[in-house]
Amino acid sequence: MIKRIIEKIRASKTAFVAGVILLIVNPPIGWIGFILGGYLSAKYNSPKYMGIATIVYAITWGMAGAGLLLAGPRGVALAKNVFKKAFAKIKNIFKRNNGAIDEKIGQ
Repeated sequence: MIKRIIEKIRASKTAFVAGVILLIVNPPIGWIGFILGGYLSAKYNSPKYMGIATIVYAITWGMAGAGLLLAGPRGVALAKNVFKKAFAKIKNIFKRNNGAIDEKIGQ
């Protein structure tokens, strides 16, 4: 019964798109939320910010689960591909910038 419901949900194009969007946006939200929570916790010497960061991070796991449920394996593969391309571009930017910085230091 549950399997049929999941198959019916995954047959919807809207659900697939929503699932892929959830899969793509949840890691940055979790990372930024946790980094920001750690920073604010250290800056204001208050553990409540780490608690808030943990809650944000936990919510992103729910987003990942919902994205997986909605998009299925095809959506996960698509989201992985998006992240691979994004990280490759970021890596190239850092390579170019580090080379420029190294040249300036050497002069």
